[in-house]
Amino acid sequence: MNRQARCWVLNLDAEHELETLGTYTPSAHMRSIVAAQQRKLVGTLLGPDDVLLTEANLDEYTESGTLRGLPGLAWCPTPRALSMLRAVGAVPESAPSVDVLRGVNARPFASEVRAPLAQASFEKHLATHLDVALEQLAQPAAQGWLVRRTFGAAGRGRRRLTGGKPSAHDRAWLNASLRLGPLTIEPWVEIETEYTRSGWVESGGAVLIAPPCFQRTSREGAWEHTATADPDLVHSADDQLLQQAVEQAGRALARAGYFGAFGIDAFRHRVPGGSHRQLVLNPMSEINARFTMDWTLGMGERTPHHAAGEPGVATTCADPLGSSPMPGTRL
Repeated sequence: MNRQARCWVLNLDAEHELETLGTYTPSAHMRSIVAAQQRKLVGTLLGPDDVLLTEANLDEYTESGTLRGLPGLAWCPTPRALSMLRAVGAVPESAPSVDVLRGVNARPFASEVRAPLAQASFEKHLATHLDVALEQLAQPAAQGWLVRRTFGAAGRGRRRLTGGKPSAHDRAWLNASLRLGPLTIEPWVEIETEYTRSGWVESGGAVLIAPPCFQRTSREGAWEHTATADPDLVHSADDQLLQQAVEQAGRALARAGYFGAFGIDAFRHRVPGGSHRQLVLNPMSEINARFTMDWTLGMGERTPHHAAGEPGVATTCADPLGSSPMPGTRL
């Protein structure tokens, strides 16, 4: 059955907009990065009849009015993305406030949700001041530390630092980063297997969850590839922890007032200082409160314009009281 065409804004630099309290204007370099990544989503997240709205064609579509009345979707429904959709007459889906978007896409939110998860493989440390960051970085770490800014995506907003006293250059980066928000500091680990799971939080609080996918990113953290995860290739213990993590993320997002697409990243890594073969799962590396690169593989065409009930997608209810997770019910 043919579905209605949709108008999309793929604002893959959404984290930079959320980081900016004033008016956000992407640099020429950022525009080129976004354009390159957008091409990877045409034909997957975007269907054959969908229209990609960009800064380059915004004036043309505004003047022609050919997109007027189309459903409007954004990678992340930031004010800038919604403004572009409205400019061409598209009808954006309901979206959370920008304050909610900022709160749930900030890395401290993911760290807070991750903290009570069973068997979290290492501790994440939050630094709100330089002296706190320096104290943590001075602690021994087998392979150094990974420092993340409050906002970041696709390998941006992070830096690997060796333990001990940072160089003047690294110290300047820490200072600049702290002006943008708290830092998340965690041990650098060698990743063996990456997972990703997609979900959708309904406005009423129900959480729809897709099965796990395998993901590959560069050493710098930029996305490269996603593949469907054959159940036989996913460790049963990993599967249970990933289910717990994605359910917990979905419920936390709902309690925070978020609704819409989301995903979590996780990975199996070598134990720092352990034997070469000793591996453990980090059940939640990131929460992305937006669409994700693996969306079509994980969720199919599930969007606000498609009925629930596609095979292979579980549903669970948001738990406003914060009690223990309930197992998802297979549809």
